[in-house]
Amino acid sequence: MRNSIKYIFVFTIFSIFLIGCSEKEPLAEKKKRAIYITTAKASLESFEDKESAIGSIRGIIDPTIATEISGKVIKLHARTGSIVNKGDLLAEIEQKDYQFQLSLAKAEVRKLEARLANQEKNYLRNLSLVDKKFISSNALDVIITEKNETFEELEISQSKKNIAQSNFEKTKIYAPISGAIEKQIPSIGDFLKIGDPVFQIISNKKLRAHIPFPEKLARKLKSGIPIKLKTPTSKNEITVKIAELKPQLMSDSRSIDIIADIEGQPEWQPGASVKGTVIFSSRKGVAVPEQSVVLRPVGQVVYIVNNDKVEQRKVTIGINQDGVIEILSGLEENEVVALDGAAYLTDQTSINISSP
Repeated sequence: MRNSIKYIFVFTIFSIFLIGCSEKEPLAEKKKRAIYITTAKASLESFEDKESAIGSIRGIIDPTIATEISGKVIKLHARTGSIVNKGDLLAEIEQKDYQFQLSLAKAEVRKLEARLANQEKNYLRNLSLVDKKFISSNALDVIITEKNETFEELEISQSKKNIAQSNFEKTKIYAPISGAIEKQIPSIGDFLKIGDPVFQIISNKKLRAHIPFPEKLARKLKSGIPIKLKTPTSKNEITVKIAELKPQLMSDSRSIDIIADIEGQPEWQPGASVKGTVIFSSRKGVAVPEQSVVLRPVGQVVYIVNNDKVEQRKVTIGINQDGVIEILSGLEENEVVALDGAAYLTDQTSINISSP
């Protein structure tokens, strides 16, 4: 009997111990299973409905200088990469033949000028003789005809002299614009014919950006819309207006070629890439970091921090911009949401906040 009472007493004590342990264990386990997260507060941000694309810059003023006469190159004053100003001497063509032609034309002019002067004196003398009836008027007509013929010959010679003078001056090739020598084609000693290219000059005073945008934007893109441009060769971001749209889609990429003119940007270079951003509209909206929005079977959700637990809430998202997402519905400003660790949460999950 005593042994039975003893066993009952020991069993009762052990049962009380187990009950006490079972009441404390869930709290410890619960704290152990809590997920550590960081938090963020929903705030108002400015969002822009915009589209970006990468294109290229081309020079509007990039003439290829060609020879206007034929001859041998005797001097080059510029090379590929040289920076030149308008009017700088670039190259010289042998002048000897053109100097001879000019001298010959000048001599011809002087000869005819002397003849015409003599004929003028002869005309005046004979004019007085006609008045005195010493010679007939027919003789005077012959003198007038000869004088007129000489005058016409002088006009022709004067034109030949001007042509010879122009050709002589063209033996020196000058820069028509300021810019950089993109390409030097001939070398000293090369014989050039009329129209042969000599230099290609690129100027960055006026450039043109060609940027292909997706065809789905055809209805939204119009001439005159502002576009932001950025190129790797410059720190400056500029805003210009769309100058024009190519009327035909680019067949290889099914895109619209947007054209924008660039002026007064010395650091921008022809041939460089350019990023164009068109802003269609802007608005204020509630925003949270993009890590806070998680995809679940019900859709996009955020987890609202409520003391030591989180509440799952479905949201409608808008624009994703610079690491934050616009929340169109389901969340109010200043509400606190889970940030780092949000992807591991479910509704009513216990949490520990590492840092706000």
